[in-house]
Order: sequence, then C-alpha cells, then structure tokens
Amino acid sequence: MASKSKKSIALLLTAMMAVAAMAGCGGGGEPTVASKGGSTPASKAEGSGTASGSEVDINSPEIKAKILEQMKKEADAQGGEIKLKVWCATNDFAFEKSVVKKFQDEFLKDASFSIKIDVRNAIGEPDAGGKIIEQKDAGADVFNFADDQVSMMLDAGAIAEVPQIYKSNVVANNSPESVTAATLNDKLLCYPKSSDNGYFLYYDTDELTADDVKDFDTMIAKSKAKGKNVFMNFGDAWYATGFFFTAGVKIEYKNDVQTANFDTPEGLAASKAMCHIAESNENGFIGSPGTVGNNGFVEQGFKDGSLTAAVIGTWEGRQIKEILESKGHHLGAAKLPTVLMGGEQKQLHSFGGYKMVGVSNYSKFAFSAHTLANYLTSEEAQVARYRERNLLPTNTKALDAGMASDSDTNKIKDDVASKALQDQKEFAHPQGTTVSGKYWGIGVGTFGGDIVAKKGAMDDATLQGRLKDMQDNLK
Repeated sequence: MASKSKKSIALLLTAMMAVAAMAGCGGGGEPTVASKGGSTPASKAEGSGTASGSEVDINSPEIKAKILEQMKKEADAQGGEIKLKVWCATNDFAFEKSVVKKFQDEFLKDASFSIKIDVRNAIGEPDAGGKIIEQKDAGADVFNFADDQVSMMLDAGAIAEVPQIYKSNVVANNSPESVTAATLNDKLLCYPKSSDNGYFLYYDTDELTADDVKDFDTMIAKSKAKGKNVFMNFGDAWYATGFFFTAGVKIEYKNDVQTANFDTPEGLAASKAMCHIAESNENGFIGSPGTVGNNGFVEQGFKDGSLTAAVIGTWEGRQIKEILESKGHHLGAAKLPTVLMGGEQKQLHSFGGYKMVGVSNYSKFAFSAHTLANYLTSEEAQVARYRERNLLPTNTKALDAGMASDSDTNKIKDDVASKALQDQKEFAHPQGTTVSGKYWGIGVGTFGGDIVAKKGAMDDATLQGRLKDMQDNLK
C-alpha cells in the first residue's frame, strides 16, 4: 500500500532491481532449467516473502516511478524502444486489445520511453505453451494459456518466474487454489486470470427443468420428445475423459511420467456408458460438432432451437444467454448430469482448472512483460473480463464486485455459471497436475468420436482393444 513503511518499499524495490538485473543477462540466451518436483502453494514457498499476504500498491507514486524507471532501462538497452508481443485466444482478442490500450494510456501515461505492444490471436490458449518452447525468440513475450502447460514450460526453461514485486499481490489477491496451480517447485510461474477452465451444463429453462437436467437419460428423452438434442462433444478428449474419471480410471502425471490405466474393467465401464448415450446420437443427443467447432455449434443450436442443453464452459455463457433472451427464453446452468454406468446412475466428472497469463523466459523485455501481465490479471481487468467475456475471476476481490449494470445487485459469485462450477468442483480433476501435453495425443478424442459415429455399436472386445491401444500409446 502507499502507506507501507519505507523499509518494506525498499525491500520490494531491491527485489525489483535484482529481477531486472537477471533479465538483462537473458535476451535469447539459454535459460536455466529449474529442478523438477511437485506443486507447492506460492504462499508457502521458501523465500517468497509472501507468507503474510501483504499487498503492494504499484500505483503509488514511489513504486510506479521505480517501475517506469526500470522499464526505461530495458528500453534504453534495446535501442530506445520496448517491443512486446501478446498472444491471446481469438474470442478474447478485442477485449485483450482494449486492456492493453488502457495499460498504455493510463499506467504508462507518464512514461519517458517508447513502447509498442502487438496483440495477436494466431496462437490460442491450448497451444501457447508448446509454441513458446518451439519459437523461443520469435514467440510472444506475454501469453495466455491453460494451467496444464505450466510443468511443460518449466521443464523446458521457457516460462519466467513472477518477480517479487508482483508475486506479493498475486498471492494476496487470488484464490489459494489458483495460486497453487500457478506454482511449481516453490516458484510462482504465472498470473492467474480466470477460474473457469472447466465444463458443466448450460440449458434452456423453457425446454428443460432443473429436475430434467439431473441425469443424461432424462435429458435425452425429454429432448427427443421435442425433436431436439443435448450436446456433448465425445470426440474431444477434454470432455470424453470425464467418463473415465467417473468410472475410477487412474489418470496421473507424476515425476514427468503420464499414466492412465484404460485397459481395465473401469475403462470398459466408462466406454460402455459413452456407448449407451451415443445410441441416441442425432435422436435426442448430439456427440459431434462437425466442422464448425464446439462454440459455433452450440450458438447455432440454441439459435435455431435444435439444442435444449450443452456441455461447455463459461466462455459461451454470454452468447447463449443473449440468444435465449432474444427468443424470450431463459438461461440455466447446472453441474454435469449423472450417467448410467454399471447399472447405476453416477455423477459425471470433469476437468477443472485455470487460465493463466505467462511471461516468456526468452523475452528481451522481461520486467516490462511482467508489468503488462500483472496489469492484464489485476482486479480491475478481471472484473472487466467477466463483464465483457463472462470469464469468472480468480481475484477474490473481483468475485465480490458487482456485475455490468450498476442497478444489478447480483455478484459475480452468484452467477448461475459460478454456482454450477462450484457444484461441479467436488467432481472436477485438476488439469495442471493430472495430465501432460502427451495425454492429448494418445487417442481419447478419436475413440470418443468413433463411438459417436457408430452410435455406440461397439462390442466389449473392440472397446477393450481400443482402450489397450490408448494405454500403450503412453509408453
């Protein structure tokens, strides 16, 4: 805070200078690869200086002046101008550009150096981590990504540790779970941005009731009777894996080794549950979005009335709500339904996780990149991101902030999607510490897609053979 003691401010500024000095040794050099190990909450990290949860007011005149001074040094060291490249998702492109502009117009209004920030949407969140490793100097300085990529980038030495001056605020202001997801080997490696990297059920309350959406069979039957469908993309491993979690298949990523015991009775039970639902494909259920992708398919389905419900995430919430309200209908959200598995209804599980903002360890403007990343994930930015993109914050203060309309007394935490995610949380598996990048290429999505294409007509021997193939693909 601006009222902090001079001693506290001096310590933070000293840490800031140390980070800047280290960054000056980089600029394309081979980064140091940190030792490997498990995840530890940053608030307990040795030497983090954040155990007290103290905050730093970076807008205070003294702190901000030092930040701008350090950014100027980076500019001077690189020919007088800072050049930053930002990667974000296509759907977030317009919003992220607006926050970057605000950063330049407001936070940097007193800057005595030139800065150019190039926001691009060619590399989305699912691919950012791998591309940062591959492209090195040609990659982004600041990038958005899903938390399951943290370990991969740490192992490759591609992601830069959050400096102390910003670490204090990240730890103090974000949920402990999101900070844990951003931390490996006692190092806070990125900035939590949103807490909704998971999926649940959106539905039209004028087509289905809260009781209807409790189990898949009822939803399908009610939708079929109306000539409509429920959507869940079985051909996407991110969604299909929920069935394996439900059955008790052990999917683990430990000590850089990915395992998944698909070739088991549990794996077969999960597969047969998918087959049971897929029997209704195009007749109460839709298991593939075709060539338009999940988002486009869901929007069109609610628009033309062919969908009653869809398993997807908050990024589509605002669009679905607007579509339904234009028809005089209303949006509902709930945890995932139960599925018939082994002769009984079992709660469907899911992945759960966070979206992050990271800084490349190859950046020539490391401190400036961290300053921008911190701004992009601040309380103000997270509230704005919710209002415009419906992405739920990790910042605990933002969660208590009002929604878009000043007359609306609801809070973000009372949003129907937020409640659905909270109800699903008990059955959600942490993506960042459960799967590695290798997992997505072993064929889970292809398997689910084939089940849909055959409308569930696959015998046990065929299913078991496919499960064995997926398990072998991990070796």
